[in-house]
Amino acid sequence: MAREEHHPALAPTPSADELGAGISVGDIPLPDFITMDGAGVRVHVAFMDEPAQLKRFVDRVFGAGAYFVGLDHAALSGLLYAKAPAEAGAKRRPPLRIASALAAFAPERRELYKKAKSIDDGARIEYLFEPARLERVVELPLFGEQDASGQPVVTGYERQVRSEPTRLDEDEFIAAMWTQGIRSGIDIAAVRAAIASGRVERVDIARRVDPSPGADATVQEQTDLLHRDDSPSILPSGKMDLGHFKNHFPQVTAGTHLLQKQPRRLGESGLDTDGTVLEPDLPRDFELEDMAGPGTRVERTAKGEFLVAVHDGFLNIDKKTHQISITEKIVNREGVSQRTTGNLQLVGDEYEEHGEVQEQRLVEGRHMSFHADVFGEIVSCGGNVHLHANLTGGSVKNPGGVTRFDGRVSRAVIEARGGELQANHAEGSTLVAATVRLGRAVACDIVAEEVEIDEALGCTIAARRVCIKRGGARRDTETLVTIGVPDYAELDKRRAELEKEVGAIRKRLAGKQQMLDACMAPAEVRNYLAAAKRIHDGGITLSEAQAAQWRQMTQKFAKPLAEIQALRQEMDKLAAAMAAPDEQLAELDVRREQAAADIRCEVAQVVGEVAVQTAALAPDAAVFGAIETAKLKQALRDTRIVRQRLFRAATGSFTWSWKAPAAT
Repeated sequence: MAREEHHPALAPTPSADELGAGISVGDIPLPDFITMDGAGVRVHVAFMDEPAQLKRFVDRVFGAGAYFVGLDHAALSGLLYAKAPAEAGAKRRPPLRIASALAAFAPERRELYKKAKSIDDGARIEYLFEPARLERVVELPLFGEQDASGQPVVTGYERQVRSEPTRLDEDEFIAAMWTQGIRSGIDIAAVRAAIASGRVERVDIARRVDPSPGADATVQEQTDLLHRDDSPSILPSGKMDLGHFKNHFPQVTAGTHLLQKQPRRLGESGLDTDGTVLEPDLPRDFELEDMAGPGTRVERTAKGEFLVAVHDGFLNIDKKTHQISITEKIVNREGVSQRTTGNLQLVGDEYEEHGEVQEQRLVEGRHMSFHADVFGEIVSCGGNVHLHANLTGGSVKNPGGVTRFDGRVSRAVIEARGGELQANHAEGSTLVAATVRLGRAVACDIVAEEVEIDEALGCTIAARRVCIKRGGARRDTETLVTIGVPDYAELDKRRAELEKEVGAIRKRLAGKQQMLDACMAPAEVRNYLAAAKRIHDGGITLSEAQAAQWRQMTQKFAKPLAEIQALRQEMDKLAAAMAAPDEQLAELDVRREQAAADIRCEVAQVVGEVAVQTAALAPDAAVFGAIETAKLKQALRDTRIVRQRLFRAATGSFTWSWKAPAAT
């Protein structure tokens, strides 16, 4: 730091006239960055390391009862409150003139300047300007008698105080305000105007300069794909579909720039009227990595910091963590409603929902999981559907897939023909699938090929294979189990038709064979055919003479040979015609065997009214597959479908397996 002491080379000793009465170099020591000569008071920035050095010098000047004459207030303020006085190039700047000279601030003149008033908690400083009068003590001589020369003799002096008009001085004003702590934000133009007017008026002579706020670090979107399009979708007819949004789950490709970080911008410092620097609040900052979720990365280039998609996928923005992820599956956390998503027709293979699916809302997709309650309709095209919570009053359609419920299924309809249904608890629901596995079922209508239930109460069940660990009634409603056994009537009818068709073909073949045998009965015909075979196979080589004789013989047997050839062709056609029904008969046997396989029922413990019966079903048809879901309850209780009563009791157990009758 530069020394604040007298520098003889830069600060020649001023005269008393220059400083004014009562001021000497000893009173105001000059630092080595100040020179005072005929060119005025100048500041050598090259010798000043910080504005505080100049401030201490100004404090000493005003504190010693002096002030700057011809003060360049703007230049002085620029040096006092410069943000970086030692910035690059400052050392090469020429000396800066801030005043003409120093002068004594006479006490009687100091009395002309009154106390300023702070307004609005120091935001502005107000001063009452009035016409100034300077009181001066005048000594008037007192005369006595005349002397010998006839002149009056002064016998004494009388002191009188006279008030004379004067004007305030802006340089003195600056000094007076400085000693009151008003050192920054002074409006010199307003002060000059008020002094020049000579009127009585209140003037704002200084104002606080509040710091200007900076800007928090933020991000700038780099693609329109960050925004979903929740406007109604347009049907092929051109009409709007208010139940579906255009694009609620945006997709991006690998390498897409998603966001660019905009660095924070620092604010500008302010100044209080006492010269105190007012620092602005520090803007908030963040690391772009904090926003980078799975499937994204931060890329830094000469153009800035970017958040980039690593691979193709669906855009997922987590509102809690503010992370952006690119996932192969669609993740939604807002639920499905008319307000949030509308009905959904998903293009992705996987979908994960964390909010409720409200009533009358439809979600169509493939592999789907739901972590909150579902009240609407779920439709899968054969994927895996997993409900972690409850299904209440809604429906699920999933042909060929696996449908799993961890929560309760209540007053719902589930159709999964060709697929598997798993649930811990179902009540008052209709369940249709290829395989149904339940923990507890109460008052449910269940249709499947195979049913496994830990406890069934008051249920109606139809299947080919049923296993119930514990079964009983609920509110006087028995558990009714219908075992589908194959009805072979159609198979037997078809078998009879095919056998009749095969018999007719065989009869025709036998007739053709008799005619063929008659044509080949003559010995000469048999000999000719045998020779022809040996010649054709190369066993006999004919000379030219023998070849001519052979041609004559062939002409002789042309007619019987043609008849034989025609009969063989007809027999080949009949054999081909018989192959199809033979194959169909074999298929019927396989179907009959498959239809009879593993038809059984077991109720390990009967704890209430349980009834078991059989009903005839087409061998290849799904159990009650031709009946609409809404009509299953009535159909399952229809007594007209009963072929045989197997069991009815309120206690005990039941085990039964079906044995197929022999084919007729």
